[in-house]
Amino acid sequence: MNSSLRSIFTISIFLLSHFYCLGQKKEVTDRKIYEYLDQYSPESSEILRLLYSLPSKYELNGTTLNLAKDQPPSFWVSDHSEKGILKRLNTVVHESMHGLTSRLPYTLLKERGDSYYSFKDSYSAFYVNRDSSFLVKHSPVFSSNRISDEIPKALRTFRFKPYIAPRSKILGSQANGIYGLADEWNAYYFGTKTALDLFDYYKSKSSQNHEIYLEYVSNIAGTYYAYYEFKYFILKYLEYAKLNEKEVYDGIMTNYEFRKAFTSIDNRFADLLHQFEERLDEIANVTEENTKGSAYIEDGYYFINGNGVGLFTEEVEMLKAELEKPNLKVLELALRLG
Repeated sequence: MNSSLRSIFTISIFLLSHFYCLGQKKEVTDRKIYEYLDQYSPESSEILRLLYSLPSKYELNGTTLNLAKDQPPSFWVSDHSEKGILKRLNTVVHESMHGLTSRLPYTLLKERGDSYYSFKDSYSAFYVNRDSSFLVKHSPVFSSNRISDEIPKALRTFRFKPYIAPRSKILGSQANGIYGLADEWNAYYFGTKTALDLFDYYKSKSSQNHEIYLEYVSNIAGTYYAYYEFKYFILKYLEYAKLNEKEVYDGIMTNYEFRKAFTSIDNRFADLLHQFEERLDEIANVTEENTKGSAYIEDGYYFINGNGVGLFTEEVEMLKAELEKPNLKVLELALRLG
């Protein structure tokens, strides 16, 4: 074998070995993800198991649909250490919820009778729990990017980009209008809920170092305020539609399944934020009792024994104030059902 062939052969063996090891690492990570979720967030585990149990091929009203296969949970994890996996569970469940929201409608349509299904129609299934989801047929929409100029620069918080701007024809939060924004809102709810559920894991690791709770708080703090961001985006979208796109506005307001989904997400996400506040108080009490140290909120940070993580308090307070303004409050009350 000449040197050139020997080099090619060596490189090929190296690449095969590399991808084999990478594949094994991802399989181990997938198992770990399910282990952590089974133990600390069983509802999140149910979400993943449901998603990956759904078929990729459907026959609906004479139409055959072949759906792309969803990425495995480990796709969203780059650091395969225990700490790295725990940190990414929020994202794993968030991204999995997008998959479920887009795939579950076809199973529900099949179960409920597909005689009215048309290939040109778009649907979302806003998951609540294993026994309940809102099957929402999309009414006509315009791109969410059109509301970008309606949002003052001071209120263009972290998720303004990319969910509202710059313009994208493929990003769901823009292309699917208010339904895409609600999809993101729901995914952020379930991802944040997963992060909140992991408290017992961090509690089990806290005997030697209570500052490990900062990792726990940080994993929630990065996404909890998406509650305010997407609620604001949704109501600004509705406001723009009411003023400029009457057909779109009327379609949303007569879409009762969507309005029920909006109300459900709003209620559950608001309750989750209340639980987060209670958890911060609990961590403060445990820290003081067990270590004689202190945990407290100051200047928008949550501190434990002098080290802190940001809570994005400034952004939260701005959005809360905006959502209480009469123009948006009236729209919220009109959109809610129940």
